[in-house]
Formats: sequence, structure tokens, C-alpha cells
Amino acid sequence: MLFRSDERGFGAYTAADYDELLDHPVEISDFESVEFIACGVPHHLVVAGRFESDLERVAADLAQICAAQIEFFGRPAPFDRYWFLCLAVGEGYGGLEHRASTSLIFDRDELPKPGEPGQPRDYQRFLALASHEYFHTWHVKRTRPAAFMPYRLDRRNHTRLLWVFEGITSYYQDLLLLRSGVIGVTALLQRFGELLTRVYRLPGRLKQSLAESSFDAWDILYRPEPNHANTSISYYTKGALVALALDLTLRSETRGRTSLDDVMRALWQRYGARGIGVPEDGFEKLAAEISGLDLAAFFDATVRGTGDLPLAELLARFGVALEMRASAGADDVGGTQRTGHGEVLALGASTRARDGALELVNVLDGGAAQRAGLNPGDVLVALDRLRVNERNLRRRLARFETGERVTATVFRGDELLEVGLVLKPAPLDTCCLVVQEKVDADTVRRREAWLGQVVAP
Repeated sequence: MLFRSDERGFGAYTAADYDELLDHPVEISDFESVEFIACGVPHHLVVAGRFESDLERVAADLAQICAAQIEFFGRPAPFDRYWFLCLAVGEGYGGLEHRASTSLIFDRDELPKPGEPGQPRDYQRFLALASHEYFHTWHVKRTRPAAFMPYRLDRRNHTRLLWVFEGITSYYQDLLLLRSGVIGVTALLQRFGELLTRVYRLPGRLKQSLAESSFDAWDILYRPEPNHANTSISYYTKGALVALALDLTLRSETRGRTSLDDVMRALWQRYGARGIGVPEDGFEKLAAEISGLDLAAFFDATVRGTGDLPLAELLARFGVALEMRASAGADDVGGTQRTGHGEVLALGASTRARDGALELVNVLDGGAAQRAGLNPGDVLVALDRLRVNERNLRRRLARFETGERVTATVFRGDELLEVGLVLKPAPLDTCCLVVQEKVDADTVRRREAWLGQVVAP
């Protein structure tokens, strides 16, 4: 987009066509802003909404992330300036990529407090969002499926490649936080453990393939029905795990000669940099071409199949152990080893607070809640005729034994019901990645090529 404006942004702008006009959002508001340079390119961080933070610090971290991504795909960057248009709110999270900017919305408390040391978990979440949308500058805005060229605004645009574009981006959003030096290996593996946990807690991963998830996005991901956790999977999360599995497979099977990095750069040079759409089989063929491997069985199993990925075996080749444990409660998002002992019982449902009780959000296949006939939307008010809420549910469950039948009192609409709930042990669906110290030299070399040198915390 061409423009003639003053330092405040007021002036005349010209778009080559309607697509370019749509792809340059405009914001008029009270905001704070700071400019930074990455690989010689001016970038602007603009934050609207109420917040308290040190934007110079945030800009310095973003500069490292942006530089790492520009170097990843190769200079020069495909834009002459870039804008992060941010809105800090009380509760919200999401982003939308554009060819030279991104619009981000996030919880204001994710920004670090002035003078706060380290990289708090909430701040990592913000940085990962910014990293994700910035990666899309190459890998979505320019490299994109042939089905999206041109993108037709009057109809649905279907492709089975959304896992390639959103899933692989979700993998690199975190990996490039490490490579940029913004976070360390421990933080990265914790983030990967949380990602694994989000996938392993959904029975739908065994029902819907990634190809189907991509193609059905219009009807499922963005219009979820109450049972979606049992019937579908996100091409963002499982797609990121397939990207991880593919990267480890390429590095292992080619003895370090090829990685997913090489495939991504080739994808950019062959398609995105030349304005050519990626055919539906283009990514798989390119991965096989670049690596020299027969990857048909890999993609059949991971993209068109519904089985769990062999990540434990793959990670072990790189000196990283995948440990599985039961959830310790509603606030346990995985990524860390369990503290405490004793068996953990589970409802077999996710919940959220509602009017001093607990609304069932997802009732999972085979869990105690489903076997008792409970449904999403039911409001649990008591167990064993004693009130439960988000503060005491874990303590109440700890009072019972596996196989014990407990009376659950729920409201279904305005009707009060009592059902027999047979409690079961919580499934081993919470993941943690642990660096193994006693491994051979070849394993260490593979791990260092992937993650860099591991420094003990």
C-alpha cells in the first residue's frame, strides 16, 4: 500500500486493489506506541486499552523474535515496515494476520509489570501470539493453498491444508521464541507439554483426522457443538504435534541432513515468494523431495489417520522423555511434573463456575459423568448431597475411592436431578517433557541441533 502521510499517520493512502485495501487495517484510538528495528526494517508496537507495562521491554523482545523469523525465511523481509496493532482487555485472546501488520487482542495482565524480571508464563502467552501472527506474514499471507488463490469472499473456501498453515505455525511460534533467545529450553518444553496435554485430553483426536479437521473448519472449529470434544480435533493443536513429529522424523532419519526448517524455506521459495498457490499434495511431495525419504506412510498415519502420534519414541531419540500423568485438577494445564501423591479421581468432564455451582462444559467419552447420563450444560450443585464449586471440587473428589457410587445433584434447565456417579481414576492425559541427562553423544548432538545447548535451570 502506497501512502503519503505525516508522522501522525494523517494523509493520503492508495491501495492497488480491494484485496490490498482489506489487508491493511486502520485503528483510530488512544494508544501508546514504540518503534523498533528488526533486520533493518522499522516495526511499530501500538497498544490501545488500559494496561500497565514497559513497552520498551516488550519491543526489545519482539525485535528479537522478528529478527529470528526474518533470518529464518531469509532476507530481505517481504515488507518495508510492520505494525503490531494491539488491544489490551480484561479477558480475550486472539490475532489476525495481515501482509504487513497484525491485529492482536489479549488480557492486559499478560504484559509484564514494569521492572518484573524473567519471562512470566502469562507474558510468554502474549509473545507466542505475536510470534504466531508474525510467522503468518510468510506462511499464510504469501505462501497459501492454491484453493485460496484468489480468496473468494462470496463463498466458503475449502482446503485440507489448514493443518500445514496453522499447525506448523503453532509449532514454530514457540520454537522461534527459543531460537530468538526470548525463552530457554525449559520454558519451551513446558509449552510443548501443555500443547500435548490439550490434545491428549480430547477423545475427538481419535475420531477426526487432520485432513478432515482442515476441510470441515467452517462447520466444526468455528461452530462447535456441545459434543465437539468427543468428535473433533483442532488443526492448530494436533497440527503442531504433527509438525513436531515431522521435524524429529526428518532430523533422525536423515542423520541431521534435513529438518522441517529446510522444507519450510523451500516451500516459501517455491510458492510464497513467487505468488504460486500450494497444491493439496504440494507440501507432502516437497517434504519427500527435500528429505529424500518416502513419507507416504507418515502422512497417511498422521494427517489422514486418527491414531496417536509416536512422539514418545521420537522424543527419546533426542534425549527428551515424554511423561504422562493424571491431572491434578481444573487448573492443571500440564507441562510440569506432578507434585503430591495418591490416586486422583475425575468427573470425566470439564467445568466452569456458574452461580456458585459448576456447569459441565465437555462431557468426555467413557468418563464417569457420561456413564451417569450427564450432559453438557448440566449444572452440578452437590456430590454426596454436599455443595460443590470450583474451590472445593478437588477436595470433595479426594474423599471417595475408585469405583465408589456417589450421588450427584444437578440442575438440567430448571429440573433438579439426582444420579449415581461411579468415580473413576483420572486418565493419564497430562504431559510433561523432561530432558534426559544420561544419553549417548549422538543423542546429545541430535538434541543440540534441534534445541541448542541445554543449560540446567
